[in-house]
Amino acid sequence: MNKKINIYKKPKKKLKIENPKKVSVIVPNYNYANYIIERIDSILLQTYPIYELIILDDCSPDNSVEVINKKIEEIKKDYPELKIQFVINEKNSGGCVFKQWKKGFDLATGDFIWIAEADDSAANNFVEELIKPFDDPEMVLSYCESAKIDGENNLIRPRCDDWYDMCRTGEWNKSYIWTGKEEIIKHLSVTNTILNVSSVIWRKKDYSKIFEEAGNFKVAGDWYIYYNILKDGKISWNTNALNYYRKHGSSVSTDVKAEIEYNEICKIQDEISSLYELPPEIKEKQEMRRDLMRPLLPKKGENMEKDNGKKKIAWVMPHPGKGSGGHRTIIQNVNALLKAGYECDIYVEEDGVSTPQMVKDKINNWYEKCDAGVYVGFDIKKDYDLMFATGWQTIDFVRKLPAKKKAYFIQDFEPWFFPMGDQYLITENSYRFGYLPVTIGKWLSYKMQHEFNTPSQYFDFGADLNVYKPLKNVEKENAICFVYQPEKPRRCDFIGLKALKLVKALRPDVKIYLYGSSAEANFEFECENLHIIPTQECNKLYNKCKVGICMSSSNPSRIPFEMMAAGLPVVELYRENNLYDLPDEGVLLAEPTPEAIASAIVHLLDNPEECKKMSEFGQTYMKDFPLERGFEQFLKAVKDMLETDYKDIPELKQMYKKEPFKASKESQEVSLEQVKQEPIYQDNHGAIYRFLRRIKRFLKKILKH
Repeated sequence: MNKKINIYKKPKKKLKIENPKKVSVIVPNYNYANYIIERIDSILLQTYPIYELIILDDCSPDNSVEVINKKIEEIKKDYPELKIQFVINEKNSGGCVFKQWKKGFDLATGDFIWIAEADDSAANNFVEELIKPFDDPEMVLSYCESAKIDGENNLIRPRCDDWYDMCRTGEWNKSYIWTGKEEIIKHLSVTNTILNVSSVIWRKKDYSKIFEEAGNFKVAGDWYIYYNILKDGKISWNTNALNYYRKHGSSVSTDVKAEIEYNEICKIQDEISSLYELPPEIKEKQEMRRDLMRPLLPKKGENMEKDNGKKKIAWVMPHPGKGSGGHRTIIQNVNALLKAGYECDIYVEEDGVSTPQMVKDKINNWYEKCDAGVYVGFDIKKDYDLMFATGWQTIDFVRKLPAKKKAYFIQDFEPWFFPMGDQYLITENSYRFGYLPVTIGKWLSYKMQHEFNTPSQYFDFGADLNVYKPLKNVEKENAICFVYQPEKPRRCDFIGLKALKLVKALRPDVKIYLYGSSAEANFEFECENLHIIPTQECNKLYNKCKVGICMSSSNPSRIPFEMMAAGLPVVELYRENNLYDLPDEGVLLAEPTPEAIASAIVHLLDNPEECKKMSEFGQTYMKDFPLERGFEQFLKAVKDMLETDYKDIPELKQMYKKEPFKASKESQEVSLEQVKQEPIYQDNHGAIYRFLRRIKRFLKKILKH
């Protein structure tokens, strides 16, 4: 397993220094509430005295400000001698980090500056070691090696020399002190060898003009700053990895085209070449650096900016998961756009393991073949007319990425996946950024319009009618089937199993099939657990059962619609999420109690004529809702996004008009008898989720090795 970095374990003793150098630490923060406490602690735990702490927040949408304010109150009690400034921007800086750097420099009253990015960390002796070279009055920058860590402090790389020592010269294997001219000629004339600003301590000077000029660069601004500062001073390199550079799910790469990055590399190389006489071996390295970029550039005679006439659409998507219905729906709609003549690319966040080809293979093998471009990381390749966020965890990426218009592909009301608290509100806030929503189903669209005041369009739930259909050669059984997915709390497995236990007590001769999960479990009633089965087998199951049960406590599942297409009457929960998309002639919605659900199932089992009517209605109804209908509606929504920004949105009304099915007296009595034998229910979904997360992290570590 990977080594874990822990700054709190056996911290080094504080140094006692009579006249320490005045070190001001600037912490620029944007949306890093999850890491800001450790970052601040990594500063407070320094062995060398810190003179001043300046925290800058760039209008973070998360709860960073609340977390920082609380931490500052603690610091004032424990470190009364420490000068503290907390400045919150009235307006976001627009992604230009150098504005925050300049603001920090302007506010700082110390003689030396450490820009400690909010999601990084550091060894306890970082300042102690890097401040030593400043005894030399000509020293302007002192920096060290960085270790790369992930979001949970697992060590990914102990060193990063494979990034900056391209020619494997070994020049960084030992600490050194050079003149700025030497550093510029030998290193910075080729590439930016100072990878992370958190690894640097600066002598404070007025760099305002340099910071302003750096804002003209998309990717090479920090490189520009370092080489200009070093024109008049010395630099110190410490080969020990005292800086912990964090690469995690919220990290966002620079959003530039390949030719922009290439042009900036050439620009700085040419500037330095005009200032200094470079030896032939350095010029060869410059050319080698350019060669690394050339495969990403358009071929000779091509123009990357040339418009091929197609509208370009980007999708920012979480990493694919096997069996993920949400990912399958995304890919189906990407394919619908491709068939309609749009150009589509898919971007997924970096995980330190996957290549674009690996992700593409997963998409093709797990869902369906897709010819969209696939990229890992957020180095945007084109000018996009439209960009889709596809879940709350993709919103921050999409906010920072360039596109003419931005949209939100919403498949569920994701705040309901979390307990009420920070995560709930952060997820809910993803609907407040004004991105044009297109939802699966009417209920989500209604919710966007009425709760978030956002014009919204939808596409209907459909079914693959080539798969889900009545079969003549399948014998009907006195059986029911239940979608059992304990790993998904919204599927209400506890209530569902308790309802089935009641059904078995009320109608002992009924056969019960469970399906939908690979989880093993012991059940308190006789049943057959089919686990995960192919779609063709699902259709056979629907054909041989009398009633299907699929419970959704958030947006409806596709499964009830697939059951109806196969002619299977459905029992679902009577909740607001199911009232806008499910027809009352094809489903029976019951109050969300085990007794009411069991009563609805028994009612249908005891009334074959009603079942027959529901079965016939479902088959007829779903003939008008093939998957293709949803694709057409989605394509119309995209066209409207691009052309009108959603105008003339019709009012949505409930589809299900019947009263909720209530618990029968018989089911209530049997339920009371069973209660005496049952322990008090405890929700273990959180424990299951945490266990699965640990397994996932463990497997990732194995793959990395």
